[in-house]
Amino acid sequence: MPKKKLAYLRMAHECARLPLLLMLLGALGACAVPERSAPAAAALNAMDPRAATTRVPAPVAPALRAAAVALLGGAAPADYARGSVRADASGRLQVYVHADAVTPALVAALEQAGLRQTSAVPALDVVQGWVAPRDLDALARVAGVSAITPPRYAVTR
Repeated sequence: MPKKKLAYLRMAHECARLPLLLMLLGALGACAVPERSAPAAAALNAMDPRAATTRVPAPVAPALRAAAVALLGGAAPADYARGSVRADASGRLQVYVHADAVTPALVAALEQAGLRQTSAVPALDVVQGWVAPRDLDALARVAGVSAITPPRYAVTR
């Protein structure tokens, strides 16, 4: 068989397995599917009048999503005492909630959605706090939230 045809067949075989792999990872919750950006969601909403009231949740960092799944699955909070994603003894994750604008109304809505021990930094449009893994999606649905990420911890050399 010619080398070109053999290379083509290998590539076709690898590409055929990719959708199956992505579907399995998505079903297991091990991989976060990127959410649509706000402009893309707005364009879709403009095309479909039924979706006019639908709000696309803010993207949650994949590392936070994986930690939430692990904690909900029974992982020990002590496993997340150090590292890029941290949890307290109660199993709550420390998060930065990035917003369009930090206002008292936004902070109140975040607290109602489950964010605790909040600390707002309006100049950076960030609210820091701790959230139970089960409340992560509720935070992402709060109007004005643009992203949820783990904090960037200082590292000593």
